[in-house]
Amino acid sequence: MVIDDEAKERQMKSSISYKNCLIRSESFQRETKGSWIPQYTVTCQDAKNETSCVPSHHAQLDKAFWSENEADEFALQDAMRWIDKN
Repeated sequence: MVIDDEAKERQMKSSISYKNCLIRSESFQRETKGSWIPQYTVTCQDAKNETSCVPSHHAQLDKAFWSENEADEFALQDAMRWIDKN
């Protein structure tokens, strides 16, 4: 299976580490050329920086943005707030 450069870039930019958790932004469009819906998954990491296979928290947010980057940024900020509260 060949992964193109765009897919590699998307995979790299969509996950960040924050306070022993891995946040994966998964914003999506319901329709082609439609608005972007922010969504994310948080997975906890252990002391060795290894993630569990089971997500700790998953959220699809009730907002819409014109670009994928805006939706991803909003999702990451919301995930960080959730981590800070929990």
